[in-house]
Amino acid sequence: MLISRICSVFVLVVVLVLVLAPTGHTVAQLSGDHSAPRPASSPEMHQRLAGSAFLDNAGYDVLRRLSDEAGGRWIGSVENERGMQILEEELRRHGLTPRRETFSVPGWRRGDDEVRLVSPADRVLRVAALGYVDATPAFEADLAWMNRGTAEDFDSLQCEGRIALVTQEAQPGRETPLRSEVIRVAAEAGARAVLFINDRKGGQLLCGMGNFQGEAAPVPAFSMTWEEGMRLHRLIDAGVPVRMRVTTHSRCVPVESANIVCTLPGRSSEKVIVGAHFDSWDIGQGSVDNGVGTALLFDIARMLATLSPENERTVEFVWFNGEEMGLWGSRRYVEAHRDDAIVAMINMDMTGSPRGFSAMGNDHFLPLLEELCAELRGYDMSRGVINALWTNSDHQPFMLAGFPTITPLGHLDRETVTTYHDFGDTFDLVNKRYLSEASGVVSILAFELANRISVPVVRRTAAETAAYLRAGGLEQRLRRQGEWPFD
Repeated sequence: MLISRICSVFVLVVVLVLVLAPTGHTVAQLSGDHSAPRPASSPEMHQRLAGSAFLDNAGYDVLRRLSDEAGGRWIGSVENERGMQILEEELRRHGLTPRRETFSVPGWRRGDDEVRLVSPADRVLRVAALGYVDATPAFEADLAWMNRGTAEDFDSLQCEGRIALVTQEAQPGRETPLRSEVIRVAAEAGARAVLFINDRKGGQLLCGMGNFQGEAAPVPAFSMTWEEGMRLHRLIDAGVPVRMRVTTHSRCVPVESANIVCTLPGRSSEKVIVGAHFDSWDIGQGSVDNGVGTALLFDIARMLATLSPENERTVEFVWFNGEEMGLWGSRRYVEAHRDDAIVAMINMDMTGSPRGFSAMGNDHFLPLLEELCAELRGYDMSRGVINALWTNSDHQPFMLAGFPTITPLGHLDRETVTTYHDFGDTFDLVNKRYLSEASGVVSILAFELANRISVPVVRRTAAETAAYLRAGGLEQRLRRQGEWPFD
């Protein structure tokens, strides 16, 4: 009888081991004890992470809550605060410990603005004020066509005392002026306001900022649908006088906000940062830009904390706030962590189905990234590894401070990317499979950076950073945006 019982217990233990082993969870991890050692085999851990990304996908439902219960998460808004509470609640429910790193920034709130066609017909036009447009007393003025809004256009066309109508359609061989440049030149030429015609059809507005420095715009400026803009342009071409009335209640206000941070301590203080911006524009749900990145970061944090709680290096997950208003959250994070030993910052902004990686001009990442692209045969890594630099997402402050960055290359369906910064950015466009694919790949990358100590910690000096950005072709862009700090 005793022998029979011992055999029964042995069989039960064997069955439990066989059931639990394929999931990647040890008995100690399931009970909440994270003292179990990290598996030595990278391929084994890669399989566990990729499997959990599909079998345990939790980010999709978190994103649904953010999209439906909070909606557009403009920094400083009630919706942004509600979204942070939802994210913190979900992180705690999955065993993580979030904290807020607070900061202050020059903020902006949308008001009840109106651009009305007064003559030759009466119509309220579909527009959206650009960020940092400040409250201005209502006024009427005639409309003038200013072509692309260059300094040459304002020199050759009469605009003083009028409202400038400007196209944003790209012209081959000519650089498109930044909206901040057009607004400044228009104000210097005596224009009363600027209307930017969106270059996308279908009633889209494409919200944006008037500048990235937090300064009140010198004149009101609005993004306008292509259809409304073309009508106004035709009227001007036909010699029909066009009269407008502009009312601006949006305003610049100081904002208190926070980044949400979760830290997975490693055996050393050397740090791998995995980041995505949490905020979004206010007129949509922010599900794609950047709810997708927010959800991916959630699942990556969940998986690494569960499957690889002990690593050689510290891994820090950061949901940045205020990216849309000028990268404020990542700027403030870099200021607060300037002395950290940062191995890499992985940035996820509208990241889709993985197609490869960009080493962002950091040659020392190339061997690892090329190895991963070759290994991940179950994914379509057809773009492979590139080494190009770009700007205007949360990796930018890290680059400017000399820290190396990596960005995944991903695919999103056309209908998904054409609605960003607009009303159509909704949860209905989110592809759950893409989330699983991307979270699996990026979690594997983060795991390797956290445990492959042969990847060195590199920090460029200011002079080296300036040379690096020049070599990457970013100097003029950053200068035009007022974000070149090396003079």
